[in-house]
Amino acid sequence: MKKNIYSNLIIFFLLLGGAYTLKAQISEGGIPYSIKQNIKGSIETITMPSVDVERLLEEDENDSKLGIPLRFGKDHSVNLDMNNSGTWTELSDGSKLWRLRIVCPDAFTTNLLYDWFWMPEGAKFFLYNDDKSEIIGAFTEKNNKEHGEFATSLISGEAVTLEYYQPALVDKPGIISISTVVHGYRDILSKYFVRDFGSSGSCNNNVACEVGDDWHDEIRSVAMIIVGGSRMCSGSLVNNTSGDLEQLFLTANHCLIGNVSSWVFMFNYDSPQCSPNQDGPTSMTVQGSTLLASNSASDFALVKITEAIPQDYNVHWAGWSAINEPSEYSVGIHHPAGDVKKISFDYDPSVTSDYDPSPYLANSHWEVTAWDDGTTEPGSSGSPLFNQDKKIIGQLHGGWASCSSITEDYYGKFSMSWDRGTTPSTRLKDWLDPENTGILEIDGFDPSLGNPDLIPPSAITDLEVEDITSMGLTLTWSAPFDTSYGGVRQYDIRYSQNPIADTNDFKNADELNFAGAPADSGESESLILNGLEFNTTYYFAIRSNDRWNNVSELSNVVSAATFEAPQILVTPNQISHSVNVGDVLSDTLKISNITSVNSTLQYAVTLENNTFPEKAAKVKFTADNKFRRNINNLDKRNPKEEYGLSFRGFGGPDLFGYEWMDSDELSGLVYQWIDISPDGTEAVNWIPTGSYDPKDEGYAGPFNIGFNFSFYDVDYNSVYISSNGFVSFTQLNSNSFSNGSIPLDDDPNGIIAPFWDDLDGSSLGKVFYKSYPDKFVIQFDGWKKYAASSSSFTFQIVIRKNGKINFYYNNMSGTLTSATVGIENQDGTDGLQVVKDAAYIKNNFALEFAAEPEWMAMDNYEGMIYNGNSANMVIEFLTDDLTPGLYSMDVVIESNDPNNSSITVPVSLNLSGGEIPVELTSFNAEKNEKVIQISWSTATETNNLGFEIERKSKDNWENISFVSGKGTTTELSKYYFEDEISSIKSNKVSYRLKQIDFDGKFNFSDVIEIDLTPSAYELSQNYPNPFNPVTKINFALPFKSDLQLTVYNTLGQKLAVIENGIKDAGYYEVIWNASDLASGLYLYVISAKSLENNDEFRNVKKMLLIK
Repeated sequence: MKKNIYSNLIIFFLLLGGAYTLKAQISEGGIPYSIKQNIKGSIETITMPSVDVERLLEEDENDSKLGIPLRFGKDHSVNLDMNNSGTWTELSDGSKLWRLRIVCPDAFTTNLLYDWFWMPEGAKFFLYNDDKSEIIGAFTEKNNKEHGEFATSLISGEAVTLEYYQPALVDKPGIISISTVVHGYRDILSKYFVRDFGSSGSCNNNVACEVGDDWHDEIRSVAMIIVGGSRMCSGSLVNNTSGDLEQLFLTANHCLIGNVSSWVFMFNYDSPQCSPNQDGPTSMTVQGSTLLASNSASDFALVKITEAIPQDYNVHWAGWSAINEPSEYSVGIHHPAGDVKKISFDYDPSVTSDYDPSPYLANSHWEVTAWDDGTTEPGSSGSPLFNQDKKIIGQLHGGWASCSSITEDYYGKFSMSWDRGTTPSTRLKDWLDPENTGILEIDGFDPSLGNPDLIPPSAITDLEVEDITSMGLTLTWSAPFDTSYGGVRQYDIRYSQNPIADTNDFKNADELNFAGAPADSGESESLILNGLEFNTTYYFAIRSNDRWNNVSELSNVVSAATFEAPQILVTPNQISHSVNVGDVLSDTLKISNITSVNSTLQYAVTLENNTFPEKAAKVKFTADNKFRRNINNLDKRNPKEEYGLSFRGFGGPDLFGYEWMDSDELSGLVYQWIDISPDGTEAVNWIPTGSYDPKDEGYAGPFNIGFNFSFYDVDYNSVYISSNGFVSFTQLNSNSFSNGSIPLDDDPNGIIAPFWDDLDGSSLGKVFYKSYPDKFVIQFDGWKKYAASSSSFTFQIVIRKNGKINFYYNNMSGTLTSATVGIENQDGTDGLQVVKDAAYIKNNFALEFAAEPEWMAMDNYEGMIYNGNSANMVIEFLTDDLTPGLYSMDVVIESNDPNNSSITVPVSLNLSGGEIPVELTSFNAEKNEKVIQISWSTATETNNLGFEIERKSKDNWENISFVSGKGTTTELSKYYFEDEISSIKSNKVSYRLKQIDFDGKFNFSDVIEIDLTPSAYELSQNYPNPFNPVTKINFALPFKSDLQLTVYNTLGQKLAVIENGIKDAGYYEVIWNASDLASGLYLYVISAKSLENNDEFRNVKKMLLIK
């Protein structure tokens, strides 16, 4: 049992989070002075007494039967300081160096506790082992605490060297006084995984994710406990009935390791964003506590933090309930495996239970039978369990749960901890209800909340409807003002098909869910609605409330009618071709919305019953309409409203090979917003392209990217930024307020367009840019749509050195259906259009363009088409590698056309070999030392001009030579050709013959493939990855080898041996079926030893199973 091992075998801080980490005890890093300056000389070594490990282990075994946490090390009480121990070295500049080496014979680890520790300004303290493979520090004046106690984390091995550097002319010398040397007699560093940032399972949720939005206060109450410099447990600040902000901290009894006076409490160690996981701040710590109460029956411990928690930590004192009632659903907030803070959810009621394994007191725990979202891990122990009312009802004792084990966890009941004990030191009530009021539950509290008030938030007055479709629309408004701490806490948004005239109508209207927390006062808000009825008028209104439940007046009421139902037309109704092998052809399926009134057709296309081999039938979607108005004939002040179409999920390729994917696609693209406005450079000196304000119609730049960026095979090192939401690689010379289709040869060309529209930054809008070694970021901040003061658009363009392009949409409030999104080449002849004049863009959304994307080929496509528009589904048939026969598939189009919701278009390809004027009797290829010798023979030839020899070493066939034929003959003819291996850039190569007649007709031979012997050992990334449940693993052996290919979980447990034994040199592919395993991250390891020489090879890779 994972957390039971933790609580019974206090391998304490390691299993509990990890934590042998150099970052756990706050330090500055760096290199010790003696190592940097190569200072030699002998130093004093003090050797601790040997320990009787066998006796200690026997004692531990007896203790475990009594439920007493076992030790990982033996304490040696000492009195070592810089006056009675160690060696001082005077340095030439007046500074000093003190060093001391401590030896614990045969210890696996060594760590130290200090009863007095103080550093003057400029001093640095390090610790390291003999081979200097582990160095911790530097510890500086930042580590000084009023109580003077200190601890440093584990060092591997039996010896540790302490090194203190003191600069010249300090006001007061440093103090290092060691009270305890811990001899680690359990091999915990090699037996258990080291835990730190990023060590928790992949199923955990960062608290910055959307699921944590309703738990911001409770999240701020939870902190990590660091003991001896190592990340050990979790716990929470708790409120008391006096509301006096006593620094009371609840955790688990089994977390009581060492002297609590030296504990460090780390608050707000959170990832700043949901995904990807990012390391959080480690500076918000306080040190020292006093034990007030504990009890093993419900496994609780209550300590009082002695160092004042700084106000700018903005912590929260959590509420609690001492009533013995199960939660309707449960939430755990914790630091699994010493990682940044996570949040877990169980949507079922908690169950009263004892603690497994027995013996434990009956009904002493709440059991979470299985987490529905997230989990817990070692390091989570002591963390709070919240009920539906956001009150603590227990703290984590232990359990079986993990990302790969959807099983139970046990939390010691708060209600039992409350008063089961007979003295204040064994119960909670004396400390949490100090005035004996009899209150059994209270809410959480913040010191910054202030006193409750009776002032409601201001009423919303600018509610608007934007981006109407046949089945949806978008509501926009500005966040209202409220006088209380935290401002508005919740929106009550309602809609009805009947007018909303007053609060009574509002109460009778249907509720809409607004996910997330309200924005700060004045910031733009939006809510996208889908699933509405066709051609129906809806009424909308909003009320808001604050933390004191003051409710605002009704907002302005808005109404809008959805568009009418669409009508789909798909042409042709079937596709059928008969061709010869080697022919290349394409055909187009057109999907149109043919209504004459406003409507939107939402469609999804899947390829079913597909017998085409992979990549033999390539699909891409393009816009049928190519439209850009002559800007000289347009009036910017009176724009004509137009509608177009959008695609969803992914698309491409264009002629060059660019493809795109968005973050709605499940294959892995993640929205990653990193705000550069605080430290980026603001774009200034805007240049007008006409008579308007240059931040309305103009550009800024050029700006140096910082590297060469290849775009449609042309390298650029600078960009121009248009005021209308795109960037160009050439100077802009004309207004661009009218967005066009992509591609189109009208200006502008050579553009990257995340949001090309008639935008205006002349009122408070800003653009920032920042260059990194691997990317260049451009951020539009608070840009508006022309003549729409309430709109606000904040988005980014990220140009990456590897050739990829990302768009990130942070806050897009306003009309989103009049923009073009895509990329276009330098002359407007090629490009990718994702959307033009249609609903698509939304908040917290991402797009990526890449010429060689990692994502796999898809077989489902989605989009939206406004009336009068069409999308072209282009199917390209590649027959080079196909054998003659009949190939087919069904193109199934599902849509929201109520009268024609599903259309199936059959597609077939009848492939023949054609007439064979040459009878080929053999075709072979053989690898020699430096060449591949190709040979073939014919029995007869008719009008044979000759043979082109084609080679494919990557994706495409190339003509490498021509050999003349014999014209017409009935005699046996033999042919030869040698291909130099040095010209081949791949480990596998294929050949075929293209036999050409005098009249130009041609036929292809069969394909032969040659494996070239590997030049080195290789282990490839599995494919597909992520996978479910089958994946392929490839590896290469340059020599005959004895090998083993093994699968492990992240705890180091061996799960499967895929290959084991002696293999000849060559390329190998194995298929692994993980149907018996749960979703999670796994490791596969290859170990190979050559039987021909002494070469050995070992490599590890990760793979992700998602079910």
